[in-house]
Formats: sequence, C-alpha cells, structure tokens
Amino acid sequence: MTGGAYFSWDPHLPDTPGFDWAAAKRDLCGFDTATPSMSRVWHFWLGGKDRYSADRCFGEYAEALYPQIVDVAHHRIAFRARAVRAMVGEYGIGQILVAGVDLPLRDEVHDIAHRLDPLVRVVYADADPWVMVHARALLDSGWADGCVHLDAGPADPEVLLSRAAEVVYLAEPVGVLLINSLDGLDDPVAAHVIGVLGGALPHGSCVAICQLTGQTGEGLAALGSLGARRIPGLPHARTPAGVRALFAGLELVGPGVVSASQWRPEPSPWQPGPVDLWCGLGRVMRDRAHWPATTSGAMRW
Repeated sequence: MTGGAYFSWDPHLPDTPGFDWAAAKRDLCGFDTATPSMSRVWHFWLGGKDRYSADRCFGEYAEALYPQIVDVAHHRIAFRARAVRAMVGEYGIGQILVAGVDLPLRDEVHDIAHRLDPLVRVVYADADPWVMVHARALLDSGWADGCVHLDAGPADPEVLLSRAAEVVYLAEPVGVLLINSLDGLDDPVAAHVIGVLGGALPHGSCVAICQLTGQTGEGLAALGSLGARRIPGLPHARTPAGVRALFAGLELVGPGVVSASQWRPEPSPWQPGPVDLWCGLGRVMRDRAHWPATTSGAMRW
C-alpha cells in the first residue's frame, strides 16, 4: 500500500509494520501527503515547489527509470499553451473548461486566453481537493467572471458537465482541455468520457487531448510496473493509435494526432525530436443528436 501500513514514499517516515502513516498524516493536515499525487509529481518535474517528500521521491524514482519525463512535462505545458491559442485565436472560443488542473506555476490557461481575448471565461475543474485549494488561491484573473472553480473531475463526466452547466453557457462553443487527464483511466472509461463530452458540447466546440504513449522509449513500461503501488492517477501508456481513437467523432485539425514536440512546434530548449506524449485538437462539427452513443448514453442539453 502506498504510504500505508507497510510502505511510505516519504523517506522521513519509517516503514513500521502495522502503522498507517498515510492516515496519520491525513489526520494532521486534512490531506493525504504520504501518497504521491500525479498533479504534484508533474509539478515537480516542471521545477515547482508545491509538493511533498512522497511526490519528490516518486518523481526522482520515475525520472531515474525514464529521464525523458522532464522533457515530456515541459512539452505537455507547451502543447497546452498552443492549444489554448488555437481555440481562442483561431476558432473564437469564449469559454474554456480545464478538466484536470495543473498546479499553478507560470503562463496559466487564463493568462494565455486573456492575452488574446480578455473576456474569455476559464473554468478550472478537478476532483482533487488539494489541487482545488491551490487553484482557488492562485488561479484567478483580474475580473470577477474570468476564472471559475469547480470540484469535479473528468473521471465522472456527467457530474462535471452538470456542474459546468451552472457557469458555462452550453449553447455556445466550449473549449475543453484534457491535459493528461485521461492517462489514469482505462480505455473504455476514457472513451466514455469523450463520448459524454462530445454528446453535450455544441457545434464548434474544441477538445484538446494529450496522453503519454510508449512509442519512442522503454521507460514508460518501467513506470507501468509501479501500478501495484496504487498511486491515484498513475499514468499508463497508450499507443499512438489508441490516442487517435480517443478523437472518434471529432474533426481533427492540423497536424492531427502527433508527438507533442511536433504539434505546431515553436522554438524551445526542450528535446526537439519525438517524445512519448501524443496530442491533438478536435472539433465538434456535427449535430449532437447524431453523436455516437456511449455505453451509458451521452448527456443531452
């Protein structure tokens, strides 16, 4: 058990049989800080400081197995920025739903969007209460409706959309960012998420997805062996074909589904060649009534 009775990612907590260190730390601070959180680990790989010993230990361990992960972390944020610019600058999207929130660091989604259009509304949504505490404190804009925060994540898209409908006008196009938000979900669950979103979003909406893949290296296979640790949201790699399958029913925009370093590339100090992170941007370009049904039925608005 990660951070539990027989294991701790925190080097300052001894592995004492029979004592649940994770529960003890939860009692002290209200959050489980003995179990690595992928949001904090991604933040660590970007050089951020909002993390705990467990996150740093796991991040360093994963980096030792897979050194490319630091470049991947930077490429995912660069793709996020380019996707936002495409949504707002090219397609005139006036409201963005960030489904799965990164810890604040620099050049946040609302910063990028508001440089292009100060009236864009950005909704930050995540089911992790620790992440949302930071989001509410630090992800804010200069005007009252510029940023909104929701306690709901993409793993439960019906709840996410129900709450988003209170702050997003679903008769107008919406841009949805799924930046590694599907990494920890099995294929049927991830497909269901996209099906529900696609069934609810109006014509002209955009969905951006990026996902870890196992195309160019063996490190992700090594990371997959950590699944027994039960780290919430631990990513498992999909194939590039599997990432393309997530865009079923969406109209892909150029250059399609490619490695993040090759999606409308810009000069950067990070690895220029292909990385194990594939991404794309799709548009909802059909009547919602004709959207392919999901296993439990897409929501209708």
